[in-house]
Order: sequence, then structure tokens, then C-alpha cells
Amino acid sequence: MVKRIQGLLVFAAALPIMVALALFLFRAKAIYMALWSLLTGLLVALVFFRVEPAAWLDAGALFGPTVLEVLLILFGGVLLSRITTESGAMSNISGWLGASASNMQAGTVLVVFGLVPFAESVTGFGIGVTVGVPLLLRLGHSVRRSALLSLLGLVTVPWGALGPGTLVGADLAGVSLFEIGIRSAVMSVPVMLGSAITCWLVLRHEAQRPGRLLAHLLGAALLLNAGILGANFAMGTPPAGIVGSLIVILVHLVVFKFAGTLAVAGPAVMRSLLPYAVLTFGLLLARLSTSAMDVSLLRRGLVSGGVWLLVACLVAHYFAPGAKTPEGSLSKRVGAAYKSWIPVGVTTGAFTVLGAILALSGMGQMLGAALASMGQGYLVVGPIAGGFAGFISGSNTAANSMLGATQAQAALALGSSVLQLAAVTNVTASMATMLAPSRMLLAYEMAALDPSRESDSSVEHPSEQEVTAWIAPQLAILLAIVCSLLGVVTLLIH
Repeated sequence: MVKRIQGLLVFAAALPIMVALALFLFRAKAIYMALWSLLTGLLVALVFFRVEPAAWLDAGALFGPTVLEVLLILFGGVLLSRITTESGAMSNISGWLGASASNMQAGTVLVVFGLVPFAESVTGFGIGVTVGVPLLLRLGHSVRRSALLSLLGLVTVPWGALGPGTLVGADLAGVSLFEIGIRSAVMSVPVMLGSAITCWLVLRHEAQRPGRLLAHLLGAALLLNAGILGANFAMGTPPAGIVGSLIVILVHLVVFKFAGTLAVAGPAVMRSLLPYAVLTFGLLLARLSTSAMDVSLLRRGLVSGGVWLLVACLVAHYFAPGAKTPEGSLSKRVGAAYKSWIPVGVTTGAFTVLGAILALSGMGQMLGAALASMGQGYLVVGPIAGGFAGFISGSNTAANSMLGATQAQAALALGSSVLQLAAVTNVTASMATMLAPSRMLLAYEMAALDPSRESDSSVEHPSEQEVTAWIAPQLAILLAIVCSLLGVVTLLIH
């Protein structure tokens, strides 16, 4: 009887995640997946895991600031992306860097491990793809390759939009953001190298010197990873992706300078770069100036990525080239960004609150204990589960929200490292967003709707199904290899 009751509780605890999976299989929109999962989780918590009202208030005080910060970061990312796109700032930056590339190979590596990670680190949501695809097309790549290479550049998703997903993962696992940032950077080495090798497999037949191309790709991947790891130590987790990708970009610019191909960065480019400089150095200075302060909401606000993103948005609006146009008033941009943010914000917020409910009610503990009954083998399966959650939700924030509490409890039950399982879940969920249907669709649409292609009847126009059928198997194989490898590493660390 006791076993039946326990089995019923495990089934009930798993219901919110099962609802999300079922809705995904029926191709429901992400916002409906999140809301129905949240509603299911709330009902299960009230009926099967009765929580005292005081505990709900304590949970609100504990997780409330995290939820608000995540939503603010997401809104700031959407707004900054809209302003820099409408004003032409992002086009100025990407065009200047693309024009400076000494050859197609150098330009491709710069885009994949420099520009795409940079854009993704600043704004998140797969925005890196919108920057990478047009540049890769102009470098001479086909629609299929441009889409795939841009998706492979999404290697900084744990730090995307200043890392709200990593923040959620840290809070639900009960570890510090600094710790999970460092461990995620270390565990991202296979992701970086795997993306580099996949790029090489795609490009090697057309490269004049395949060996040199492979060395270039691996070197850029390792440089990006080293930059992110160093920035995590020196500046904290939120700006680490920005700093790491900037290092890759700067190294390439130095090489282009010596090669004599570096284009002149005029006033328009310099003004376009200003918001990102304010964001990066503002975060750094805020962290340095508040390091002696006690932990408080004030300190958290001063060093919040969301606050500094809004500052960067104001700088971009008032100082970026082409910003002062009737169509580009701040109120209109905020309103348009709000409309774009609603589905992203509601989806992420709902999944984040669901994660808090799983942690508060004991549902996560129940699931973790059930999964731990698999024994040490779950340490191999855990990272794969993280990848699966990232694939379903298309967001490492949502994936960490769904699994963070469960993974932490599974690690505790197995006597393993909570930090390690939380970090690899963060990394594999982030990597799996490359394969998420929404990301692949975004990559295809950016290529198919490119103006230069529409006017050229001699260029091929493959369908979405053809592009997806070519991309998906390659990304799925890469994801399976990396998730399995990180699972083995987690088992060995145990």
C-alpha cells in the first residue's frame, strides 16, 4: 500500500513535466506549454503536496527577486535587440567586421565564434542567429550551411542575455551563481570543440587547406572558452559571454590589421559599439564598487544584468546612428518590445515559477529520489535529461526551471555533487537549444527572407523541410555525443 501511494506521488510530481512534453508533441505554442504546466504543478502541489501558507510567503521572498530579475533581463534583451536593429547599429557592427575579414575562412570563423556568441551573450533568444545568417550568406555560403553554422555559434547560451537561465539553475540547486558559472565554463569545453569539429566537417571539402581550417576553428573555440572562464573569475558570470566573444573578435581584428584588410571603423561604428561598452564596463565597475557591500536587494539591483541592459538600451536609443527618427521614439520601441516580450516573458516566468513550486512543495525532492533509484547510472542520464528539456522548451532558463530542483535532489540522494549535475544540466540544456524547432525555423527564415537572395533568381531556394532535414541529424548527433560525454564525466567526478 505504501509503495502504491509513493508511486502515485511520484506520478503526480512528474505530471507538470509530462504535460509540457505532451503539448510539445502536439506542437502547442511554448506559452501554452508553460501555462498549462504551471497550472498542473500548482494543482498537484495543492492536492498532493499540501504546503503551509507561510511556506508560500517564504518561497515568494526567496524566489521572487530571481523571477523579477530574469524577466527584466529578458525584456532588456528584447528592447536592446529592437533598438540596435532598427537604428542600424547591429548592421554597422556586423558589416564592418564582415568587410574586414581577409578571406571566406577567416570571416566564417569570426562569425561562428565571435559575432554570433557576442550577439547571443548580449540579447539571448537566438538573436545570434539573426546576426550570423546574413553575414554567412554574404560570405558565399548556401542557405543550408548559413543556417547550420549560425546555430553552431550558439555556444554561449549559458551566458545569453547575461545568464538568466544560469541564475535560475543556481538558485534552484542552492549553489552560487559564481560557482555554477565557473563549472559551466569548464563543462562547455566539449560543446565548443564539438561545434568547431562539426563546422570543419561541413566546410573541409571546400577549404584549400583543411588542416589549417581545423586549427583555426579549434583555436577560436578554445580562445572563446578561455575568455569566458577568465571573465567568470574576474567579472562574474553575467558578462562572461560578452567578454569571451569580444576577445575572439579583437584577436581576429589584430590579425586582419596585420593582413592589411581591416576596414576603418568610422564614427557610425563607434557609436554603434557604445551601448555594449556601457553594458560591459558598467557591470564590471558595479561589481567592483559593491564587492564590500553586504548581500542585499540594493546590491543585487546595482549589479543586475537587467538594470544595466536598460541603461544600455537608453544609450543605444539616444546615441546610436539613426536612432532619432519619428518611427523610433522610445515609447514606441518600448511598446513594441513589450509585445515581443510577452510570449517570451510569460513562458519563461511560468516555467521559473513552476521550478520554484517543484522546489518548495517537495515535488522536486520526490522526483529526485525516484530518479536516484536508478543508482549511479542516473549521473550519466541526468545531463541527457537536461538536453532533452532544452530541446523541448528552446530555453535553458525554462529547462533549468523544470529540472533544477529535481536534479539537485537526485544528486543529494546519490551522494554526488549538486554543483556538477546542475552545471552539466545547464550546459546540455543550453546546447540543445541549437536543435530546438524554434531556433531552426529562425535560422531558415533569416536565410530565406534575405533581400539579396530574393532578387537573385539563380540562387537556390530550398524549403524549410529540406533545410531542417539536412541540419537536424548533424546537430542531433553532436548533441548526443556531448551529452553522453558529459554524463560520463559527471559519473567519474562522483
